Amino acid sequence: MNHISAKPAPLETEALTLMLGDRVLLDRASLRVERGEVLAITGGAGSGKTALLAALAGQTSSGAPAGVDMAGGIRVDGHLLIAQGGRLAPRRPLALQVAEVVGHHLGLDLRSALRRTADGLDRMGVPAAARRFDLPPEQLPDSLRWACLFAMAVAVGPAVLLADAPAAGLDPTVRLRLLHRLADWARADGVALILAGRPEDGVAGPADHVLSLRRGRLLPPRTPRTAPLTPLEPPGTARLHARGVGMSYPLSPGPKGEARTLAVLHGIDLDLRTGETLALLGETGSAKATLARSLLCLPPPTAGAVVWMGRDLMAASAPPAAGEDPDRGGPDQSRPDHVGLRRARRDLQPLFPDPAASFDPVMTVGAQFDLALESLRPDIAADRRDHRIDEALEEAGLRPEAALRWPAALTVAEAAHAGLARAILPEPRVLIADEPAASLSAEERETFLDTLMAVRDRRRLSLVLATDRYDEGLRDAHRGIVMLAGRVVESADAETLRTAPLHPYSRAMLAASRGERPALEGDAPSAFGQPNGCPLRRRCPLAREFCAQAVPALEEVAPGHHVACHYWDTPTDG
Repeated sequence: MNHISAKPAPLETEALTLMLGDRVLLDRASLRVERGEVLAITGGAGSGKTALLAALAGQTSSGAPAGVDMAGGIRVDGHLLIAQGGRLAPRRPLALQVAEVVGHHLGLDLRSALRRTADGLDRMGVPAAARRFDLPPEQLPDSLRWACLFAMAVAVGPAVLLADAPAAGLDPTVRLRLLHRLADWARADGVALILAGRPEDGVAGPADHVLSLRRGRLLPPRTPRTAPLTPLEPPGTARLHARGVGMSYPLSPGPKGEARTLAVLHGIDLDLRTGETLALLGETGSAKATLARSLLCLPPPTAGAVVWMGRDLMAASAPPAAGEDPDRGGPDQSRPDHVGLRRARRDLQPLFPDPAASFDPVMTVGAQFDLALESLRPDIAADRRDHRIDEALEEAGLRPEAALRWPAALTVAEAAHAGLARAILPEPRVLIADEPAASLSAEERETFLDTLMAVRDRRRLSLVLATDRYDEGLRDAHRGIVMLAGRVVESADAETLRTAPLHPYSRAMLAASRGERPALEGDAPSAFGQPNGCPLRRRCPLAREFCAQAVPALEEVAPGHHVACHYWDTPTDG
């Protein structure tokens, strides 16, 4: 009986093993990726994802990347590798690089190579007006640079496309849109596509199958935590109030010498209750970090009021008048209350996005903690400070010996935990965290956030958490505020925002957090070039002509649920 053999898969490995010295990066992995199949390989930094893709691409004569020993079998049809970071020459015009890459692979002249790449940009959803082949990549927005890289791959049309950390660093809604378009092309054209990246990079979203590279094995991915570690306690009364908070920065004078400012935060109102966790959600340019720092008066906002337990922090943070004793308070409410501000600094503690950079490199961790206690808790005797420092370090997940180390000797994760220990050292009532785990890997991030929430619950702290990770930010929160271009566009309890948000931007962030395709096109506008009317109107599926005429007001659409959208109740296809 005759059998017709099926066409072999374009990518197969058999018992593939990669060794870096005595460390096993990959242990006897057998892979098979069919035409039109999208495979995501996730793993933390240093897990071996880049080495695996380099081996599949055969970047050396032995097939393995430099310094890596390989055993086992690899068979890969005509392939193309998009290396980590994209690797475009930053100062060479894009047209010349298109000619080199596409022309080299297909033997085309410049005009033909540009035409094929333009077709690829169509597949990536880039309008003709945005295509600037005459510019070098360093003058392109990051999203357009990645779209051009993907379009060049589409133009070449390989049998196998290997992409290492594709679109990493882009905002979630932009990144997921591009990755889904790339996956659509691979399925339509029968290309085997491997997307490799960290779990938080979103590569699993458009994939047909997902594998996680851990301890040298390709395993099913771990399921992230989706609920609070412990049930959230009902919050108490509001103690921190923001009313009409705005922030503007001075610009250089105009052509006629007129003063100019750039407004980045517009009339924000919020209340934070005792024991409440509030998530500030938004992507680049949303001004969530500016709002978080404004609540701390670091620096003070330029408009509105921030009130902590009845004390106006903006007035307290005003510079003292000439000849005035900065440490003397008084009944005159117009006089800056610097003693009250010091107490507020003790009660309201920040967590920074780069904790390692917030430490003084020439002092040990313990010495810096001692100075913090001396400044914020002068009531604690000097001989009791070491004990308080040890307790704070242990509560934050570090050993007391960490106090003896220099900041440069801390790992990124240890620096984040040390930053948490410093924040809880003066026994605050509120933590205001601006992306405190932004620089951590997925596993380190989970560990840090679990520790943060345990500290919050143990001390019954209020917490403001600013993040661009929509679902993660709401997971442990009572309420959420979604910000766009310095304005609140939706606010509600966390469960409503996780299950049934109403604003198109909130819906897009929720979709991206789930790995789905966001219903937004294009990029967020620059703060220097905001459109008239609604700041989302150029990207929004609900946009109408009226959206250009007025900024939507924040209106209550249900008890405790506010939305700023002219057409929030209009179906997307309506």
